[in-house]
Amino acid sequence: MAPTRVETHARPGTLMRAVVVLVLAILALTGCSSIPLAGPVGTSQAEQEETEAPAYTFNPPGPAPGASPKEVVNGFLLASPATQDDYRIAREFLAPSLAGEWQPVERTVVYRNEVNVVGSPSETEFVLQLEVAAVIDEFGVRQEAEAGATESIPVVLTEVDGQWRISEIPDGTMISAVDFQTLFSPHDLYFYDATYTYAVPDVRWFASRQGVSAAIVAALLEGPAPFLNGAVISAFPEGSTLVRRAVPVESGAATVDLSSEVLAGTTFLRRQQMQQQLELTLGELNTVSTVNMTVDQREVDLGPAPDPAFKPAVAGPAVGSTQVAVLDDELVFYEGSRPVEPKGLPSVAEFSPRAPAMSLDQQRFAFLNGDRNRLYVIGADRRVRQAASGPALTHPSMDPFGWAWTAAGDGSGAVYAAAAGEEASRISISAEWLSERTVTELKISREGARALIIARTGDTSRAYIAGVVRDQNGQPRSINTPVALHPSVPVDSGVWAGESTVIVMEASDKEPVTAEILQFNGTSHRMAPLDGMLQISAGNGDQDVYAQTPRTLYIRVGNSWAPQSQPVVQDPTFPG
Repeated sequence: MAPTRVETHARPGTLMRAVVVLVLAILALTGCSSIPLAGPVGTSQAEQEETEAPAYTFNPPGPAPGASPKEVVNGFLLASPATQDDYRIAREFLAPSLAGEWQPVERTVVYRNEVNVVGSPSETEFVLQLEVAAVIDEFGVRQEAEAGATESIPVVLTEVDGQWRISEIPDGTMISAVDFQTLFSPHDLYFYDATYTYAVPDVRWFASRQGVSAAIVAALLEGPAPFLNGAVISAFPEGSTLVRRAVPVESGAATVDLSSEVLAGTTFLRRQQMQQQLELTLGELNTVSTVNMTVDQREVDLGPAPDPAFKPAVAGPAVGSTQVAVLDDELVFYEGSRPVEPKGLPSVAEFSPRAPAMSLDQQRFAFLNGDRNRLYVIGADRRVRQAASGPALTHPSMDPFGWAWTAAGDGSGAVYAAAAGEEASRISISAEWLSERTVTELKISREGARALIIARTGDTSRAYIAGVVRDQNGQPRSINTPVALHPSVPVDSGVWAGESTVIVMEASDKEPVTAEILQFNGTSHRMAPLDGMLQISAGNGDQDVYAQTPRTLYIRVGNSWAPQSQPVVQDPTFPG
């Protein structure tokens, strides 16, 4: 019997981007059955790690005979980013008592400029002073440092067989921001939204070295980054671990060997979700084409067929090509370069509509009135209902579960979500960290698990990404404490342009405005400036972008702006 396959909706170019997600373990020949998870263990094979070599190998020299204490410290600084052979060269600068205990991946400090090595009256003690750009923890979570942040790291040396060696230094490594771009790479770990419908990326940073697949899986098993806690779900139970710190990759097949307690009491559904999560995550590696999940070297029984409740995870959901906009005080669709009258929508002219939003299935809508102090929703029954009120409400955002989101722009930090159904029920969303900030933008990501928020404190406006906590039915509960983005342009508005891309800007009806594309893999670039840019809308990627000025609507072409033909619609917005 041929293996059962389950289709998954994922973005192109990864392991699960096309159709096959799970290859369930059913042996094909007569008399064969799935290998049980109990019973004697077969002969163990030697571990085989990834066969690929890092894209760049850094080979600094080891300690020179007779090197002075300061030369040893400088040599260690140079060698600490060299990952090969478990940081063998850096360990040569350490005293034997420390070399085996030092944990280089515990913490990586990315620094700007040069390290200042400050001596002391004792020639065996130094302090390393760094201007910190970012800190990476052992699971690849990156924390950007505030401008001007510094750190002091103490170092103590001792004499070993006539040679100076470092006997005391904190765990972790230090790497310049320039070298970091070469020696580290971003990788997406995938978790599920609260309903197991969508795959949500959580970008992490790992050194490009042998063993990177094991580091990725270990981080996945540890769980999501703090800002996503409660907003996403892992199919793996808390405390799941690898049997050993290795994920062998042979001929494109990665073997993930888990400890036996991981599967205790699990259903076939949960195991299939585990398998899918591994395939989505490891599929980002160009050396991996299939994933074998094992427990103590026994193949995991995934069941005879996909569980009826199994959902092929949707990664990077597309929003289509149709926008909703306002023309002559009515809601219209905007496709390509022309408005199209939607069928069955009621007239909304009496409300002087602005800032419309639309669900992906084009069945639910939201908009503000002309004074921007009332939110209205339209459900599948095509009735207009007032859902929320407040001063300076932000442009509505429609999540995939039918909730329309907005925030009050009065500094109260009030956030509302309204169900665009028969009753237009409204709930207040808990977000304590917003209580002293003025929200100018709130946009929910296309899978509904994250929010782009732009908020002002005093004269300073910043952009954030926060996790959206929901119940298992998709009803929102709260917004987590966020992580800050660091655009190079001033900001007061922004949109999602993909699962890991946002575009931010500061609107002006007179001055040239430069919008910036921020990708969660650490890259960014500016768009060409446009005079009087009031807002932007983004579809599927950073080329599918429209910009509005007081008199004209533009579409992005390359890095230029091309005007659209008349009539000019107002506030065009892609679903979401």
